[in-house]
Amino acid sequence: MPPKVLLFDLDGTLLPVEPGFFTGDYPEAAAPYFAEFIEPRTFKQALFKSTWDMVNNLDPDLLNIDAFRISFERQVGAGWDRLWPVFEQFYSEGFPKLRSLVPESTIARKVVQECLDQGWEIVLATNALFPEAAVRERMRWCGVEDLPWKFISTLEAMHFCKPHIQYYQEIVDVAGLDPKRCIMIGNDMQEDIVASRLGMKTILVEDFRIDRSEGGSSGALRPDMRGTLEQVPELVLKIYETNAELYR
Repeated sequence: MPPKVLLFDLDGTLLPVEPGFFTGDYPEAAAPYFAEFIEPRTFKQALFKSTWDMVNNLDPDLLNIDAFRISFERQVGAGWDRLWPVFEQFYSEGFPKLRSLVPESTIARKVVQECLDQGWEIVLATNALFPEAAVRERMRWCGVEDLPWKFISTLEAMHFCKPHIQYYQEIVDVAGLDPKRCIMIGNDMQEDIVASRLGMKTILVEDFRIDRSEGGSSGALRPDMRGTLEQVPELVLKIYETNAELYR
């Protein structure tokens, strides 16, 4: 029987960070590294455009990193053989310094460990916009990097991004999961709770909740449970007890 699995979002769920970190602090820190190729303001525009092109790519034969590469090369006018080493240098030297902008928290590790103690396996279902080095760096910031993750979604490993249902289907296929035996846990109504359309139960973490729908009403999207990150083990247990026949 496939394992019972919890899929955890990272940013705004396990990691206490606001969206502005990625739209402001992150590109501002990266821009100087690319000064040889492009001035800072234009770099940010190129970064956002290439990320958007990658998010909207639904070609199952094109990895996210390649979708980003094709667009970014076009935006910047330089080859990947010159651009990728600069990204690697930034993620090695500059990105770790951004940790000072993220609040210290021990809650994430406590919560994930309690769920492991309940007998669940765990997947890190962060949106696959960043390379593994940047994902693991942020995992270290909230103290969960060394836990026994069954799968971690990254720029290099995935062909799709949230909010597309293909993102969740790819995780299910690669990790050998049964969606009905999974619970997706995240703070974003459109990007995380959409996993319910694949048959997963869902928990909306409200500490840094995001809902882009008009008036905060997301139509057919309804989490099975909602609460704070600290309440997640309790909410997981409630879903388990209510749907015990699915998980035993």
